Amino acid sequence: MTREEVFLTWAPQDSIWSPWVLPVPFAQLNCLDFTRPAAAEQAMAVPTWLREGNREGQAFVVDIPGRDAMKFGLALADIGIRPVPVIDGSPGAGDFYFGRNPEASTKPTWHPNVVVDMTELLRTLCEGAARLKEVVLPPVALPAFLLDSDRRTGHRPAQIGMYDNRWQVFAQDFPSAKFLLGHGVRRVLLVQERTGQPQEDLAHVLLRWQEGGIAIESVGTKDGSVPEAIQIAKPSRFRRIWYRALAMLRFRRNWTGGFGGFESFPMGSGG
Repeated sequence: MTREEVFLTWAPQDSIWSPWVLPVPFAQLNCLDFTRPAAAEQAMAVPTWLREGNREGQAFVVDIPGRDAMKFGLALADIGIRPVPVIDGSPGAGDFYFGRNPEASTKPTWHPNVVVDMTELLRTLCEGAARLKEVVLPPVALPAFLLDSDRRTGHRPAQIGMYDNRWQVFAQDFPSAKFLLGHGVRRVLLVQERTGQPQEDLAHVLLRWQEGGIAIESVGTKDGSVPEAIQIAKPSRFRRIWYRALAMLRFRRNWTGGFGGFESFPMGSGG
């Protein structure tokens, strides 16, 4: 599949949620031989609480490590939920090649000097595209917004010469509460590794939704919990008009429109 085909599989033109599938991780992605899903490429098992619970009017925000988030989204697709990747970090310099067979490409599929290692996330986008081609979802299927919980901290400390692709989400990356309500979303389930409050950047999004009339619940994938209602704590600089500009100063922008750039020595002052 071409990168355009992979992107359009995750962001089909008939889905009302496709405008929120960020194209950044697809811009350098090459899926060489993923035409049909292989038996080993399975989505996560759907948790019992989700299989047996009431999903009426429920959307999802899945904020766990990137590869797992994509796989969780594929599991949700199997029960009629539209997976919507919201990934705004570039994986590194150059193109990335993925295939089922080691001999499918002689080019490297990852870069060891990146702060946020997106290798397995990208591979799952390839695998997931093959799976999604066989899943029929209506254009108005409710969404699951898929994030990478390692986006702000990464997997390695940022050092000189490394590709710093840390990123964060903003309210502009998601539909408004009004839009969600207008398309049948009455509540949102936040899926994290541990039940509780969201990451600070995501809190800016979820609190807006909560103030707009959407109920927020939280559940943990690793603590054996069941969904419970939460009140989002007010994050720092909430609704300040300069919040986004100030937050973006912490990250490096990339030609793809997302985040990512090489750490360099600070420029000295001339004199």
